[in-house]
Amino acid sequence: MRTVLHVSAETLTALLYIASAAVVLGSVVVIYTQNFRTGLLIAATAFISAALGFFYSVWRLYRPRTLLPLRA
Repeated sequence: MRTVLHVSAETLTALLYIASAAVVLGSVVVIYTQNFRTGLLIAATAFISAALGFFYSVWRLYRPRTLLPLRA
């Protein structure tokens, strides 16, 4: 049986690093703008965009290289 997604400890660690970088960026924005909502939006945007980029690179690494021939 083939698994669709295999989540390893390294993948979870990378997501943790992405989340911590987003929190740091959001904190810097809160300090700079003195507005919590703006910092929260920036942190969420940073996390989502970085996580999507990471998942895209993982998908590109593990995607099937060839199409399976159709059987009649």
